[in-house]
Amino acid sequence: MQTSPNLAEVDDGELPKLEAIISALKCEQTGHIMEAILLYEESIFKLSHMADAEPSRRQLCGKYLKMYEARAKQLRDQVKGHLHTSRMLDHITIEQGARGRSYQRLFGPYLDDAVREAHLNEPHLTEPPHFRNLLNFLEVLVKNCRYLKYIRLTTRPDAAAPENQLQMLQQMRSDLAAGNIQMNYQMDDSLHDRKIVLSSGVVIKIGRGLHYFEPMEGSYSLGLCDFDFRKCLATEVDIWKCRPFAKRLKDAQEGEDRPEAHAYSSD
Repeated sequence: MQTSPNLAEVDDGELPKLEAIISALKCEQTGHIMEAILLYEESIFKLSHMADAEPSRRQLCGKYLKMYEARAKQLRDQVKGHLHTSRMLDHITIEQGARGRSYQRLFGPYLDDAVREAHLNEPHLTEPPHFRNLLNFLEVLVKNCRYLKYIRLTTRPDAAAPENQLQMLQQMRSDLAAGNIQMNYQMDDSLHDRKIVLSSGVVIKIGRGLHYFEPMEGSYSLGLCDFDFRKCLATEVDIWKCRPFAKRLKDAQEGEDRPEAHAYSSD
């Protein structure tokens, strides 16, 4: 079985350090496979541009490109293999106007200490209610998952107000960083799929994504803080389970860097 590239190879003085490569290797070594894949892909993109911009380093960049492309593919195949063995845990139908369907109520049972990474695909993050929904979901995620380390958000860029969108996401990123949780976000113009993938092997697919709540009737109506009071739009939720994408805490070997609870944990 192919092993992950050696950290020392990246830091050999020939090639400038790429933070994404260092982070990808560390993520893989600590079992954060999903985040490692995306960081490898980011590194591949940067190395490709470096090779084009600096012909004198093209051969050296090519060496590392092959290495990281091969490793990223191996990890992607590993994740695909896990997904192919998935089974449905629950199918939830949310009726129009229903209440009691907050993120905590729906997803809380699947958010626990086994979750160390969370990847969220949410195409629509442009309006204030969108950001409030995302913020509430992040609060629920962080509160329930004591060992959460990485959050990866993928969304579509806001063509009308890109600076506002980035400002909102950067604020959330800074808040999470204060609790020792790293949030990365990326833009994808073609994103359509709405889902939440947890490193514990739980995959949540929501027909409307995070935005399945009706608009509030007033600025200070019930539901402003507790989303169980909010009326819902009709949608379907499928929850699947496959093999975990990250090491379980109890599988950590003696001497390994065991994860610590994030700073927002109450314990």
